[in-house]
Amino acid sequence: MDTTLGPVQLMVIGLENDKMQGQIARELHRASDQGQIRVLDALAIQKTNAGAIISLGGSDLTPDQRVTYGAIVGGLLGLGATGTEEGLEEGAVMGADTFANRNFGLSVADVQSKNTDLPPGTTALLVLLEHRWIIPLRDAMLSAGGVVLAQGLVRPEDIMAIGAHSANAAIAPSSGEDTLQSGQMQ
Repeated sequence: MDTTLGPVQLMVIGLENDKMQGQIARELHRASDQGQIRVLDALAIQKTNAGAIISLGGSDLTPDQRVTYGAIVGGLLGLGATGTEEGLEEGAVMGADTFANRNFGLSVADVQSKNTDLPPGTTALLVLLEHRWIIPLRDAMLSAGGVVLAQGLVRPEDIMAIGAHSANAAIAPSSGEDTLQSGQMQ
C-alpha cells in the first residue's frame, strides 16, 4: 500500500439545506476519480428545520488505509504534543483506532452534541482531503534541495482586497521614502 502522503487540507463548509443537490459530493468524486485529491475523511452534519440531527460520513480510504493513515496522523499529533518518541507511539495507536472507526474521531454522541451549534435548516460539512496532484512537484522540489519557505491558500476575494488596499495606499499622501520605482526600493 502506498503511504505517501501529500499536503492535507481541512475545509469546514456551511450550507443551507434547501440549496444542497449533491453538487459538492459529485465534485469531490470527480476530483478523486481523476487522482487530483483523495478524501481522507468527510462528515456532513445536518440539522433539519425540525431540529433533528442527521450525519453522513465517507472516505476514499479502505478500512486498512484508514488504520494506516490514522496511525500516521495520530503519531504526528502525539509527537507534536509531547516532542517524544513515546508521544509519537501513543498517538499512533490512538490515531489508528480513532480514525479507523470514526469520522473525524467523533462518536455518535459527539455528533449529536453539535446540535446546539448548528442552526436549523443548515449543514456543516467537514472535509479532510489530500492534494495528490502536487506530490510529484513536491518530490522534484525535494530532490533539487528545495525547501518550502511559505505556503497557504489565497482566495480571489483576498487578492481583490489586496488590490483595493494597494489602490487606497497609492491615493494616500506619501513622503515617497518607502515607494517602489523601477522595481527598486528607494
